[in-house]
Amino acid sequence: MRSSRTIAVNVASAVLLCILGAPATGEHLILPVFDLRLHYVGDIWYGVPNDGPCWACYRDQPPALSHKDRDALRIDWDPCFEFPGRSTVQYLETGGLAIGCIRHMDTLVSSSALGFWTYEFMAYDTIRESSRVPGSRYYSSEAISDQEYFTTFYDTSVSSHSGIDFIENRRHRPIGLAFHQTSHSWSTGFAKRFIIFEYWIENISGDTLHQCAVGLSLSPLVGYTGGTFGDGTCGLLREVPGIVSATVDTLDVAWAADIDGKPTRSGSYFERSPTAVLGVRILRAPMGGNFSFNWWGSTSGTDYAWGPRRQRDQLRFTPSQGMPLGDRHRYRMMTNGEIDYDQVYCALDHYAEGWSPNLPQDAMREIAQGTWISFVLSYGPLPDIPPGDSIPFTFALIAGANFHTNPRNFADNFDPMNPKRYLDNLDFTDLIQNACWADWIFDFPGVDTDGDGYRGKYHVTNCNPSGTVCDTVWYKGDGIPDWAGPQAPSSPPFEFSTAPHKITLRWNGAIPETSRDQLSRKRDWEGYRVYSSRFDVDDKYELIASWDKPDDFTRWAYQSKTNDWKQVSYPLTVDQWRAVMDDPEFDPLDHSHPSFESAYRDTIIDTVVDVHGTIIEIVPRLRYSYWIPENANRGNRYWGADRWEDNLIQKVGEQDTIIDSDTLSYGIYEMTLDNLNAAIPLYFAITAYDYGDYVRNVTTLEGSPHTNSQYCHLLYSSDVVIDSGLQVSVFPNPYKIQFKDAFGDWTSYYREGYEGPGKPVMDERDRRIWFINLPDTAEINIYTLDGDLVRKILHPDPFLTTYPSIVGWDLISRNTQAVVSGIYIWRVDSRLGRQIGKLVIIK
Repeated sequence: MRSSRTIAVNVASAVLLCILGAPATGEHLILPVFDLRLHYVGDIWYGVPNDGPCWACYRDQPPALSHKDRDALRIDWDPCFEFPGRSTVQYLETGGLAIGCIRHMDTLVSSSALGFWTYEFMAYDTIRESSRVPGSRYYSSEAISDQEYFTTFYDTSVSSHSGIDFIENRRHRPIGLAFHQTSHSWSTGFAKRFIIFEYWIENISGDTLHQCAVGLSLSPLVGYTGGTFGDGTCGLLREVPGIVSATVDTLDVAWAADIDGKPTRSGSYFERSPTAVLGVRILRAPMGGNFSFNWWGSTSGTDYAWGPRRQRDQLRFTPSQGMPLGDRHRYRMMTNGEIDYDQVYCALDHYAEGWSPNLPQDAMREIAQGTWISFVLSYGPLPDIPPGDSIPFTFALIAGANFHTNPRNFADNFDPMNPKRYLDNLDFTDLIQNACWADWIFDFPGVDTDGDGYRGKYHVTNCNPSGTVCDTVWYKGDGIPDWAGPQAPSSPPFEFSTAPHKITLRWNGAIPETSRDQLSRKRDWEGYRVYSSRFDVDDKYELIASWDKPDDFTRWAYQSKTNDWKQVSYPLTVDQWRAVMDDPEFDPLDHSHPSFESAYRDTIIDTVVDVHGTIIEIVPRLRYSYWIPENANRGNRYWGADRWEDNLIQKVGEQDTIIDSDTLSYGIYEMTLDNLNAAIPLYFAITAYDYGDYVRNVTTLEGSPHTNSQYCHLLYSSDVVIDSGLQVSVFPNPYKIQFKDAFGDWTSYYREGYEGPGKPVMDERDRRIWFINLPDTAEINIYTLDGDLVRKILHPDPFLTTYPSIVGWDLISRNTQAVVSGIYIWRVDSRLGRQIGKLVIIK
């Protein structure tokens, strides 16, 4: 049984035989360190070590995961591409990065998983974490994802656990490389099902490295903890339907899944059935290499493994027929430019297509029906890498949900001599969508990142018959990473004014209403939402009111392939639709139902162009379509359940601005809330939201209330106090430790939520007597009836208030003791003069 990796890399006497170029301090060698952190903010839980992108998920080894992640998630197991998180359904056993180069005429490969399990990489520091999320303890303004891990590891160490070259009969020989790895995961809906690994691979050997190849080797192992494993299947998803009809996109996603999703004996799936699919997509590789996809699977009739191979490479893996055994064989696989056929086709005879003969039919059927598998995605050979230079390599590990939807598909439809019917009942939809999003976030379509005028690849579609109005859909970036994605419109800054029990909010749409979405390149603002909360936490905010652009409609067209109606336009106003339809009398409400009888009929022309704008195809077709209102269309007035109602949010004006020579208008808004509890301070927030992006299946995106919140006491502001000369007031007065509520039951200010809000246990310092109607500065002195000073408070006090017209007393004396019951005198000195009063405390 394989030994624990944790022990192997931390016990120096067992690990280090010699070190070639490893980091050192003076004459002392720095011993390797093993660290493992978990990506868990998205739908995938995935363990990332500090010495490579993948780690060996042996289910018999001691726990290796960082305690901080185990404690945060309250788990006692080590997830390894667990999807969805907390399901214990795993999709990967082991894997790793692989790179091969020719150095001093010697062919060398460094890897942690290409072939036999090896540990040819080592790290000398723990993983560093950062996050772009405000409020995170790891927040960094330079972070680009919600959970980001950085590590550097090396191939310069040779240990007792390094790989053995069975052909050359030698232990691992280092190339001389440093790997700078950053892994990224997101909690956003469209980015929750992939993790992106970015590398800069640095030549630290001192020699020029020739004809290098870089790739990723994975050994999927699908099942749930305590279940069965070993009947996996894999393939390569090359070309898929484009995001615009009548187009094709090249995806090149390697995928692996359980052959049948492991239904129960009753013929149904349950919560631990592995019905999803693991995908891998290379997002960026060094220029100049061939793309290769090679896989192999084990059988009961072979010593090592079998995999497809071209006839020209028939001797490639002797004595193994699939898995590479030494550096030369591994290097040959990474540079062969071979694209293996999918595993389910391996029982067929491919000799006429240039492939080597298969094993005996029984063995091939065994592999076709699912087995232990491994695959390699690689690029090479590459141009020379001089000393000190680095090459980039970026890939995404992706999850696709609902890959298996029919528990009877394998039993009823799988035929190793004709697997198409089985394949037709697999659903790649979610995998394709997530693979596209991984690419778009890494390299944003339609964005000229380096300013050279090229914004990537696009389609022109949905042109009207005259060709005067079309949609431009960008689907591929300019080749320069952006690390961005569709974003909600910026929340508008707002002002507020308060009075007892009342607040008025005011804002304008100068920023959210005039900005363009990065992906669609459209000004996609749709409306505003106003929230309030006792606590400044997103999931505690309650929606008070919303304002949505009135009178805008989206177009939906019938899709014959799926026998349903699909959105085919962004929302437009009636006047805009009349311009598009070239009909001044057109009314979307005349075609407001998904029926052929009332549908609008027209001939649409899909115009497909290449990256240079040259038309390469024109596809005319008949279209049935209808229109529906976008969102609630809840403007200043809206139709309620049975009558017209006035919105709490009112658009009170408009203002013009000029952006990029376009004259644009944005609104000015106001909302007043009355009859509020003046004793309870609240957070208010205003968010902006868009109408999404139907082309890429992005639903409405909205900003976070937390990033736009302001703390408000529903009292007169200090400016009003000064202008009106208001008198200071104190509440609660008398202050009672306990009192009876409206039902006659004993309660307290803490139980009613006025003190220590959200705290599980009341603290003596949470008590408050409030002084209100203060100017912006004041001095408050509290005395006993004998004239002894109990407490002095200088307003504003950062510990007792964050609001300019109110400050609290925590019932603690200047000697840091809780005060006793009694009558106290207070005196307030400010620019308004001196005011004196009494307060009573009853304990």
